[in-house]
Amino acid sequence: MPRPFDALHGRERGNAHLDAAAGRDLFEGAQAQPDGGGECGSFWLVSFASQPREHGLHGGSHLGWVDGFGWHVAHISEGAVALPGLLVYLWAVIRNFAVVGPGQSTRERLTAALAAAPNISTYRIGRGADPLPVSATFDPSDQPGCRTLLDWFERGAPSGAVLLVDDWALCAGYDPELVGSVEWIAAFGPGRGVQVVVTARNWADVPGRLRRHLHGEAADFLGLHEIEPDLSNKYQRDDLKAAVGSSARGWPVYLDVNSPVSVCAGPAAEREQKLLSALLGLMITHSSKDLNFGLFDMKNVGVFDGLDAAPHVAFALTGEADDETLERFCVGLAGELDRRQRLARSGDPFPALMVCADSAEVLVDRVPGYERVLDALARADRELGVYLLYSGDVVSLPSEVPAWPAATPPYDLEEWAELLPDMLIGSAPPAHVLALPPQRQSHADVTLKMVPPQRQSQPDLTLKMLPPGAIGLVDDPFAQRRDVLVPAFTEELRHGAIVGRPGTGKSTTLRTLAGVLGDPGRYQLLDGPGEPLDPQRHIVVTARTWDQVPPFIRNSLAFAVEFRLDDPATSLVDPAQAARVPDRPGFGLSLPHRLPAQIALP
Repeated sequence: MPRPFDALHGRERGNAHLDAAAGRDLFEGAQAQPDGGGECGSFWLVSFASQPREHGLHGGSHLGWVDGFGWHVAHISEGAVALPGLLVYLWAVIRNFAVVGPGQSTRERLTAALAAAPNISTYRIGRGADPLPVSATFDPSDQPGCRTLLDWFERGAPSGAVLLVDDWALCAGYDPELVGSVEWIAAFGPGRGVQVVVTARNWADVPGRLRRHLHGEAADFLGLHEIEPDLSNKYQRDDLKAAVGSSARGWPVYLDVNSPVSVCAGPAAEREQKLLSALLGLMITHSSKDLNFGLFDMKNVGVFDGLDAAPHVAFALTGEADDETLERFCVGLAGELDRRQRLARSGDPFPALMVCADSAEVLVDRVPGYERVLDALARADRELGVYLLYSGDVVSLPSEVPAWPAATPPYDLEEWAELLPDMLIGSAPPAHVLALPPQRQSHADVTLKMVPPQRQSQPDLTLKMLPPGAIGLVDDPFAQRRDVLVPAFTEELRHGAIVGRPGTGKSTTLRTLAGVLGDPGRYQLLDGPGEPLDPQRHIVVTARTWDQVPPFIRNSLAFAVEFRLDDPATSLVDPAQAARVPDRPGFGLSLPHRLPAQIALP
């Protein structure tokens, strides 16, 4: 949609003719612009019309800001000669503003701003040669020259003059009284058509007393977060705070993660920008040693796409994940609370964890256990460092949830969303593993990005890969790890069983077990339940169903593996888990752990 001043923006001072209808549209549109503060700059409009008030023109009203220019109605003459249209006299000058960011980006912004108003004269206090079109440059170490320039701006600089203080921290270091002089010029200069422009590398460099007279402007995403283009000064904060964009006056707006639950609402495209601003801002200013993320995009809107490459991201799941994977992370999140409680009691450091769930109601519908886990996360002791960020549709939340700050995201946000996560790879330790992929994908793959199975290597598990005495691996999602499976026969728990339908690896498992047991005379290993049994020894049998295993063995199980069954409902472990056991040799459920297991080849 065209802005009200597009037709006039960039014109040299002179006359522009508008008919009455165009004039009315121009000023009505101008009045709809957000107020920028009249003391910061001017674009004076002097009109002559026979009946100006019928066009909605009122003397002295401030009309808002457009691309660095302030607009005011200076005077409306009631008794002027009637003209066929509305005659508007335009006089443009640059507003008071501060450009903050890396040197090259501030140069580009200033060049564009000065080019938009060619009939001005800029006087610079700064160091070194500069490509900007300035009338004169004063080195900040030249105190007499700089003071003469400042006195001239305070007392007699003509309209159209601009004072450029280039690199505030450098210039103020030479002159402790600089802030007082520039503040006075910024406050009273616009009334005489005199403006102030300040550049700084960091927002904190610009004194607060001067800020109130300036419009701030980040040169880009990195400038907003005070980061150099080479990322050498990233990870600069130890609080959970980051800029998410700019206010109407151009100064940074911060999201401070100090509440257990936050909400980002709005249409998908709008909240995507909000979330990208927040998450990228937190990533670039906080190390993965201090902050980790877990991401759920349950409606597959792509809100977190590409972020999983960053070392901060512990997991990134979408609605395309199967129920088993979602359940594993549900158990893993519950285990993470337990782990953090143990670490807190022992005084060990650990990073904060922000779980971001877009359309959490879909997650709860898919896996009802998440409702309990998310509630536990929201109610966790603040010392555990757990935070929830909900976005998307309305979900059941605690009553007191802070509002998301209103801000305009950086203009190059989408570009940095593509570049930044990859640029951060290897710059900090990877996030803590909350849940491993299912064993059938790869027992060796401990990444949390949920790489598609077709891209994962799946080497065979062999006894040579395990410590002595172990016959396989047990998958423990709650403990967030895989443990070795070591059969432990005792006088009370004397026997074992290997159960599963044909082709699941029962005989191979029996050979693997024979390879790790000590004294063979203490064990009787039978490939089938029907052979003569020796109750004086530890007995391990194979069977197709649990009904085929003798009761005295079932009642004294030191060790058992349940592979894929003909009917999962007959499982001795859990029918739901049994239904998910892969129809592949060596994968099953272990007892007494009641957990997924993979048995090694002999």
